[in-house]
Amino acid sequence: MPFVEEEFEILKPIKALFFVRNVLKCSLKEAQRHLDKQRLKQNQQAVRKSQMIQGVVSLIHFKPNKKTQALVFETKDFGVFDKPPQVYTHPKGYFYHESLLDCIQSHFGKNAHPAHRLDYETSGLVLAGKTLQSAKDLKALFMQKKVKKTYLALAHGLVDKNIVIDKPILTPQNIQKDLRIKSKISPLGKPSTTLVEPLSYNPFLDISLLKITPLTGRTHQIRLHLSSVNHRIVGEGLYGVIDENAREYLQLKRENNAPLLMLHATSLEFEFKGAIYKITSPMPKRFMPFLKD
Repeated sequence: MPFVEEEFEILKPIKALFFVRNVLKCSLKEAQRHLDKQRLKQNQQAVRKSQMIQGVVSLIHFKPNKKTQALVFETKDFGVFDKPPQVYTHPKGYFYHESLLDCIQSHFGKNAHPAHRLDYETSGLVLAGKTLQSAKDLKALFMQKKVKKTYLALAHGLVDKNIVIDKPILTPQNIQKDLRIKSKISPLGKPSTTLVEPLSYNPFLDISLLKITPLTGRTHQIRLHLSSVNHRIVGEGLYGVIDENAREYLQLKRENNAPLLMLHATSLEFEFKGAIYKITSPMPKRFMPFLKD
């Protein structure tokens, strides 16, 4: 993702909010968003909006003139982006300065928005409307289950036949601290179905390459469902592990040192305004060392 951290030397004192506005040529509201996300620092300390600054500062920002190659398909109404792993679809919290939304809006403008989202850990295809209306219309397709999504996953153990995982999932109502962010299988949850198709098996590593088709869209559905049948995804740190290991994983995630999750959104199929689309993304390079020669 083309985020850069640039240093600036400020000769005359200026309020931080105005400095960000002037450098990025954005509104005060947008400048405030950058400061809230602690993208402006001096002496490695986050700068407050009302703070007067002078001397050397560093600013993390997205450079539109260095657009990422994540845009893989485009029409007049929407674009499809190939999100890298360990990138949020939307900005999240004060400490995450990089999200796919920045990339989308650098291509299509401030009214462009994702029609759905992928987990931070998951890579692959994300559909984005170029306008507020097209984003709303595309979101409706997902709500109406009119978009077929398929994933590739590397999972521990031998999967030698198709599996239908039909287990209700109770999802967290909001993002909270510690392990309460985890979804769980519960009779109180919503119906959730995942189709699993084996593609290949590496006996030396005891790892299966799987094609996954979720028929519902619960938080962490694929990760939780596969763990529930003893086929935890390679790199999975939340599900199928003891709580102590899950907490360690979340700490590594906060430090940007978490292992890569081997889950990739590889295709989207849908009809929009009378046209049928099937957009695909190739298998990620990070999968290759786990596959049988």
